Amino acid sequence: MTEIKPSISVASSEWNEVEKPGNEITSPKIPCSSHGPSQCPRIDTELQKQQTTELIDALIQGLSGLKDSRSCTRCTVEDVSTLLTGHIRDIRTAKQNGEWTKTERKALKAETKALFKPMKKDLKKLWKERN
Repeated sequence: MTEIKPSISVASSEWNEVEKPGNEITSPKIPCSSHGPSQCPRIDTELQKQQTTELIDALIQGLSGLKDSRSCTRCTVEDVSTLLTGHIRDIRTAKQNGEWTKTERKALKAETKALFKPMKKDLKKLWKERN
């Protein structure tokens, strides 16, 4: 069975990047050929951080374990759930401790809403078809 790290903590130095007024955040990714420059540069920046890439790698490892039947399904799902809840807990702690400014929090929230809006629309449509 593949061992998955149960928790990834957030280094406070990585959350303390303060955006100066007038400075636009740019995405570290190259522009998309169909969408142009990234619509969510703050999320792109967060995804490039070490603890986030470690989390993504651990999730990939856990999900590939499900696919390849290398481990018990229940154990794998519990490990993946623990990883996700630990990461969400770290994000909430960083938010509550003031490690993000109010404008950074608002910008991240707006980017997240815009990013998931098409999926939400499709899921609502699917749900209405079902009922």
